[in-house]
Amino acid sequence: MEQVLIKADRRNATGKGVARKLRGAGRIPAVLYGTNIEPVSITISARDWEHITRHMKRNVIFNMEIQEDTAADKRPVMVKAIQRNGLGTVIMHIDFFQVSMEHTVEVEVPIHLTGKAKGEVLGGIIDIHLRSIRVECLPDQIPEEILFDISELDIGDSIHVSDISLPGVKLVEHGEIAILSIIPPTVEEKRVAVETPEASVEEKEE
Repeated sequence: MEQVLIKADRRNATGKGVARKLRGAGRIPAVLYGTNIEPVSITISARDWEHITRHMKRNVIFNMEIQEDTAADKRPVMVKAIQRNGLGTVIMHIDFFQVSMEHTVEVEVPIHLTGKAKGEVLGGIIDIHLRSIRVECLPDQIPEEILFDISELDIGDSIHVSDISLPGVKLVEHGEIAILSIIPPTVEEKRVAVETPEASVEEKEE
């Protein structure tokens, strides 16, 4: 599991006006909370965040260093939620959650498909039911993604949650839930031309 250093500053003032000024100064308002800790209002550099997350995958663990903390007192945190503006172009606020490396967490892990199914070659259609799956594991055991090679799947075949086997990872979803299925191609009904009385008369007249 990838771990990334991120620096944050404490902030004492809160409110929409303060947040607007922070964003104008290139800072992103944020909050850090967790089990058995007091929430901490912080800010992070918008430029640093863009640089760090440009090619970042999901469920990254950050080593957050908050100003006033000692250099050795880095806190392992994860992103809980990101609030954006209506257009989705500006980050308005970030919620960070402090985790313990000795306690499990629940996260969504993306599902990635590889290969081309036999059934798809024969005209079948890939019907995807889940694009991510919820798992429970220690923070340093969170998989970046779950890979499925669907090359051998034929029409009528399916993959279920129970088909996933990851050491040290507990699947929260029920095992009988289908992840994807290869369904038969749809058959387009042939249109049958129906003669109208007028058409029949014209044909007779010809």
